[in-house]
Amino acid sequence: MTAEIAILNKTAVALASDSAVTIGSGSNAKIYNTISKIFELSESCPIGIMIFNRLDFMGLPLEVVIKEYRRKRKGKSFATIKAWKDDFVGYLIKEIPYSPRDLSQNEFLVISDAIERLNSHFDAILNHYLSQGDKFLKSKLNGLLQRAVNAEIKRLQAIDFAPGFVTKKLPDRLESIVDDFARARIGLVQLNQTSLGKIREFIGYVLSKAELSSFLTGFVIAGFGDDDLCPSLSHFEIDGIVNGKLKIIDRNYVDIGRGGPEADILGFAQDDMMQSFVNGVDPQFRKYVGKLVREVIEESSNLVLQSLLRDDGKVKQILDGVAPVFDQMSNRHREQIDQFIDKRFTQEIKGMVRSMPKQDLAMLAESLVEITSLKRKVTRDRETVGGDVDVAVISRSEGLVWVKRKHYFPAELNARFFARNFESRR
Repeated sequence: MTAEIAILNKTAVALASDSAVTIGSGSNAKIYNTISKIFELSESCPIGIMIFNRLDFMGLPLEVVIKEYRRKRKGKSFATIKAWKDDFVGYLIKEIPYSPRDLSQNEFLVISDAIERLNSHFDAILNHYLSQGDKFLKSKLNGLLQRAVNAEIKRLQAIDFAPGFVTKKLPDRLESIVDDFARARIGLVQLNQTSLGKIREFIGYVLSKAELSSFLTGFVIAGFGDDDLCPSLSHFEIDGIVNGKLKIIDRNYVDIGRGGPEADILGFAQDDMMQSFVNGVDPQFRKYVGKLVREVIEESSNLVLQSLLRDDGKVKQILDGVAPVFDQMSNRHREQIDQFIDKRFTQEIKGMVRSMPKQDLAMLAESLVEITSLKRKVTRDRETVGGDVDVAVISRSEGLVWVKRKHYFPAELNARFFARNFESRR
């Protein structure tokens, strides 16, 4: 994982990223603190790109992909950041070669992630079943598993198809892969044909719906198009090529000025400390308070009714009848809490960002990454944010300027590298 920050006002955009990357998972995970995640997207235009989470595309390192894109688009420019983003996505689809093996490996990652999630859901249902004092019977396992699969399918049915995907049918070539992996991972159950059929249906939804796996790659493209006087930012995520198509979801587009916000602060990947700083409250605590509001309303009503009626049956009947009212009340109170947070904390910070000079934008972006790294260091969390912080500021007049940048080599020993780089840009 990682922590990345983008801060925009009408003058510039500051990008900051840590250097950590996690290889593997669980007890076999290893963390390196030397990875670059911010790059220039163009040699001549004021535009940069940040990447996070999975750092390859169809087996090819994204650093290679981005630098090759920069070389091939030398001398080209586009009117807006959205046009840059569309061209970069088209480059991924049309110009990056991949083999059938690369496609199979990518689809296997997406499928394995979904099966692991299903297995966790099944474990939760099984544990609940056993906690009720029911006798463990192997004959009931397929039924419990199908309950978990049906719940996952129902959840996915409510989600739109990903752009370019129109069918939930699992390709025939993937059926045996899904069956074999399901049998291997859900080893507690002797899967019958009904369960296998349900799992295939579930994976069909997984591959086609607008929900990405934990192996997604995140992109943040920010800067100025030819027609932009103020910066813009495009945030999108992909799951690579799935069933012959790029699975992509647009997450956010920020257009400073021009009817949009005058300043903004955005966090990517691990953004909890950024949210705490900007909103004045930890996001987990904020979520807990929202949940607590609903519980307090219901519990208070229950106590009042119990004292008046002293009839559990009537109390339950009344509470069930007014449940929609409780939902409306709790939603209204949550909205009031959010409005207070926004007015008292968020807008105050963004108001200061609106007039910040470029060097202070860079300082704030770096500090938000550093405080996330510090939080991981002093808590029991794995140190998935760490290493040097790279910071770049992009303005229309100066282009992309590095404020802090690590090298894997000593600069004083590599004068020829900088000379070659200078010559290539002339």
